[in-house]
Amino acid sequence: MEVIPAIDIRGGRCARLFKGDYSQETVFDNDPVDAALRWVDMGAQRLHVIDLDGAKDGVRTNAATVKRVVNSVDVPIQMGGGIRSVEDADAVFQMGVQLAIFGTAAVENPEAIEIAVGRFGTDSVCVSVDAKNGMVRTRGWLSETGMRAIDLLKEMAAECHVRHFIYTDTTRDGTLSHPNFATVDEVVREIEYPVMVAGGIATVEDVVRLRDIGAGGAITGMAIYTGSLDLAAAIRAVNDD
Repeated sequence: MEVIPAIDIRGGRCARLFKGDYSQETVFDNDPVDAALRWVDMGAQRLHVIDLDGAKDGVRTNAATVKRVVNSVDVPIQMGGGIRSVEDADAVFQMGVQLAIFGTAAVENPEAIEIAVGRFGTDSVCVSVDAKNGMVRTRGWLSETGMRAIDLLKEMAAECHVRHFIYTDTTRDGTLSHPNFATVDEVVREIEYPVMVAGGIATVEDVVRLRDIGAGGAITGMAIYTGSLDLAAAIRAVNDD
């Protein structure tokens, strides 16, 4: 299992939100490239980059900054936020991103995801399902859908042939309150393909437990920025037998 640092970009800066609340923002790096270099230097083998403005508004306003991050490191980048069409996915691939993350489109434009998988391949497309109390949220977590997260994950696998997934518990994200392991266990058991997990990770023990549950990856943000989690130690821990 990979431990994947998150770099969330808002207004060109590296910021973290508390439970996805855009009014509760903490800026950790004025230049996201500094964060990217720091995490790779600590052993990260992949980076999770999100355009927060794009997630909210559907327009990738931080594209130039994302491109600088891509050019600054030699590890794969998975990127989301404002990717809602095949054309959007193609644009981020042209920037050098390896994995395009669709979120809102899974609910509003699933046909685009199916086309993207057919055009770019299963290893280039990921669907991120963000959930509050098990129910899907879209448009930067601001919109309720009335759809169960597990149902959407299953639908994306069966109907759109998606093979890479992210599950985020929005009630835990940015809180350092530990993941909801019972829910993660249910998601991992119900979905036959790898699921990366985000939301609430605070300690090395959290990461190891996610590995033991069977998560495909642990995406960490607030914990590594505040020092609650030592990234290098977490990477070592999940690689120990």
